[in-house]
Amino acid sequence: MQRSFISRRNFIYRTTGLLLTLWAGRSLAQARWADMKLDITFEFVGGSGRYRPPYVAVWLENAQGLPVRTLAVWFEQSRKGPRWLNELRRWYRSNELTEAVSGPTRRPGRYTLSFDGKDDKGNLVSQGDYYVCVELVREHGPYELFREKVTLAQTSFNRSFNLAGELKEVSLSYDRQA
Repeated sequence: MQRSFISRRNFIYRTTGLLLTLWAGRSLAQARWADMKLDITFEFVGGSGRYRPPYVAVWLENAQGLPVRTLAVWFEQSRKGPRWLNELRRWYRSNELTEAVSGPTRRPGRYTLSFDGKDDKGNLVSQGDYYVCVELVREHGPYELFREKVTLAQTSFNRSFNLAGELKEVSLSYDRQA
């Protein structure tokens, strides 16, 4: 029976080669995202009378529809807790609320959020197909969900969508960072 013998030197060379390969692969993934950014601009309008600002969630899902990154969740929290948060149906069923992205409701207007290629844990994600989601719900008001498939690669794009509800417009701009 013949045994395979690995010398210390050979072991160090192989381990170093493996580590360099893993590091280079990670560096390539970082380089792909290092200079690209997705800006999500959306506008919503207000109602009349005793208007209550809507709850809004903005996030990205992977091609399978699983959450990748929550960019913002705007809601009102009273002494009773976040009463209407579960009305953000799609976001609520598969995401956890974090203080890092949550904040108070906003008045009608135009807002821009950016995605830098990292998931909720801060890890770089691979380029490919994703869904951009903007969900808006207002107490005793409408429910709206914007969900659009985009391919995030090396090709820049600008898309604009005019909508009919309180969520009037969503614009997606994927380009190199300035």
